[in-house]
Amino acid sequence: MKKLMILGVIALAGCGKSGDALTPLDAAARQTCMNTIESRATNAKSVSYINKDPAITKDPQGQLQVSIDFSAKNEIGMASRMVAKCVVSADGKTLVDIAVRENR
Repeated sequence: MKKLMILGVIALAGCGKSGDALTPLDAAARQTCMNTIESRATNAKSVSYINKDPAITKDPQGQLQVSIDFSAKNEIGMASRMVAKCVVSADGKTLVDIAVRENR
């Protein structure tokens, strides 16, 4: 019985971890996207990220595509859920494009 409990604890311990760790390049691209979101927000202090590990892919040109879900308050103080899709340079440091839409 003790062995089953230990195996159960070990199995549950891994459940909250993300599958892949971010590479330094992915982390730089994520930070570039997050900095842009915050700098363009009406109320930067209200920005709250919903997914801590955003989807990051590389396009054929080598640029990084970052998708981040977040919420932020508008000019009248109402929070909205949004998704930002950032295109970041291959070195992860320069924003090429950003598109933000409401996420319902």
